[in-house]
Amino acid sequence: MNLIFILIAALLAASVTLWLVFVLWRSPKLDSSVEHHAVNAAVLRDQLVELEQDRANGILSLPDHAAAQQELQRRVLDEATPAQDTGQRRHSSKSAAIALAIVLPVAATLTYLAIGNPAAITPPPAQNAPAMTQADVQAMVDSLAARLTRNPDDAPGWLMLARSYRYLEKYEDAAAAFAKAASVIQTDPLALSEYAETLARSRPAGFKGEPTQLLERALTLNPREPFALTLAGAAALERQDYPGAIDYWQQLLGLLPADSDAAQAVANTIERTRREQAETATAKN
Repeated sequence: MNLIFILIAALLAASVTLWLVFVLWRSPKLDSSVEHHAVNAAVLRDQLVELEQDRANGILSLPDHAAAQQELQRRVLDEATPAQDTGQRRHSSKSAAIALAIVLPVAATLTYLAIGNPAAITPPPAQNAPAMTQADVQAMVDSLAARLTRNPDDAPGWLMLARSYRYLEKYEDAAAAFAKAASVIQTDPLALSEYAETLARSRPAGFKGEPTQLLERALTLNPREPFALTLAGAAALERQDYPGAIDYWQQLLGLLPADSDAAQAVANTIERTRREQAETATAKN
């Protein structure tokens, strides 16, 4: 059940319950005894006035008047005494308030569970997407290869297949697919760089020959292509062109955020290349 819904419902129920409890707790319960006392007091006042008139008219003697007056005074005192059940009535109101504070929230909860729909506010469990396995990737690649066999002029499809084979580290198959995608990769610096790396990995000669030519073309199209600069530095280092490798990687370093892990890795590579250059020069001397 949604936690926010529960909190809001609880606050609303508590607010209503507290208000009702406050009213019952503070308000005395009125009954007919108040009216009874008021009527009796008025009657006694009238009798006292009549008693004084009888004494003035000589109807009552002084002793009789004194006795009657004492009786009326006793009755006035009795009527002025508070009723003994007032505290009980107030106590019954407080008891009702306490009972209401307990019963109302419980009744509201039970009613909701009986006629409400708690599942409606409970979010459904998240469905985890099944992880794609290597077999799934291979099946997709095989399906693409079968489709391209039926449609060999689909150059973008061949580029997609070449990148898929490269991901699977099938570099010879990737190189063959890149060659069939020539019409779309000749103006794509990144694709040219990927093709160059694939050829270097699939041939004993490494970056010599066509891979280096592909990298040069990629950098002509875009001198700031990061992958082309990376591979061009590797090709230069392979032929022990240390200044060339350092130059390519310094250009690459300038394209990267200064505080990034990639920038640190390139800086470390440049430093190692400089040490290797110094060791090579010392060995030659």
